[in-house]
Amino acid sequence: MLRRVLLALAFLGCEREGTPTDGGGAADTPQEVTAAGDAPADTLVLGDVPLPREPLGWDASRAGPFRVGYRTWRHTYTPAGTRAARTVALHLWYPTLALDGDHPRYFGLFLDREAIVDAPAAPAVHAGERYPVHVFSHGDRGFGASSAFLMRYFASHGWVSIAPDHTGNTTGDTPMVRPASIYHLRSGDVSTALDALGMAPVTGFLASPADATRVLLSGHSFGSHTVWASSGARFDLARIRGRCMSDGGAGLPCTDEDLAVFARGVTDPRVVASVPMAGALSRDWFGPEGHRGVSVPMLSLSGSEDPVGAEEQYRSTPEVDLTWVDIRGACHQFFAIGRCEHIPDEDQPRILGAWVLAFARRHVLRDTSMAIVDLTEGRTVLSDRVTVQRRSLR
Repeated sequence: MLRRVLLALAFLGCEREGTPTDGGGAADTPQEVTAAGDAPADTLVLGDVPLPREPLGWDASRAGPFRVGYRTWRHTYTPAGTRAARTVALHLWYPTLALDGDHPRYFGLFLDREAIVDAPAAPAVHAGERYPVHVFSHGDRGFGASSAFLMRYFASHGWVSIAPDHTGNTTGDTPMVRPASIYHLRSGDVSTALDALGMAPVTGFLASPADATRVLLSGHSFGSHTVWASSGARFDLARIRGRCMSDGGAGLPCTDEDLAVFARGVTDPRVVASVPMAGALSRDWFGPEGHRGVSVPMLSLSGSEDPVGAEEQYRSTPEVDLTWVDIRGACHQFFAIGRCEHIPDEDQPRILGAWVLAFARRHVLRDTSMAIVDLTEGRTVLSDRVTVQRRSLR
């Protein structure tokens, strides 16, 4: 247990002190609605709560009407470029009508007081009676549930959010020198997580199918590398090969199989929009031109207390449809476990949840309502902490 505590403190980095035991909060609890009597024909009744039947009519700037269920399991697959089986833990958040039950404790430390373990799933309410899908990639030495506030926000609006633990790059198993393989295995984990949504055990407890044909991908910190790679960025093979060969290969462990995967790329065509958070495109991996392979819209999120190169990323990628949202006071963990010194955790769902959901609705669900367009174009300001720069190529 002491090892887990020390690793968790290392993951928290230099953020301000605070108890690492509460992963939930009132700010992203689904809004309470008074019980309904006879509901009109154009409404959807969930329990005793009447709602507009069309979920795209729900206010994206507030948590949705659903409670949140959570389940985790282990999944084994064989990644590209290897014959060795790889096992990852998968975490899933989904809509439920359950009001109480056991709450998860992520990584054995972070208690989520909002999600309910193994709660019965509510049926899909979106078009086609399928759950829309959001998939997430955690940061270096992180874990799949590190941005659980964002997963809950999506689930409250009827989506499913799935996140793998990137084996070999989590809080407990990351080596001192990361091998080259992790730079493509992370994208493999994301793709297999999407594949798993059509397999048991998922289909056995969800109440409707998940639509994994058009998805939103987000990533925190090193997860931003996963986002760029899975969204179509092309690897700079010459640079990678040079780094593999430097110092006799000791500086960057890699194999011929790794180089073959980088040459092919790891784009997942199911990703139709993506969100790099608290991270930026690495030219060490993608070179000066690699971003040109990205054809999906991107939403870059950064914080004033966390200079990660977001400004240079925006400036140097003119060929990418990119919106950059910078948040005053946000530190690195504002996009994950929170506890920043200069911004309250309550702003996570209020700013990030609303922005990312609106972006997903516009590009995954093709929602062109005025409220969503105004928010994603930066005409609606959610907070005076937010600065928006937008470059649209559409």
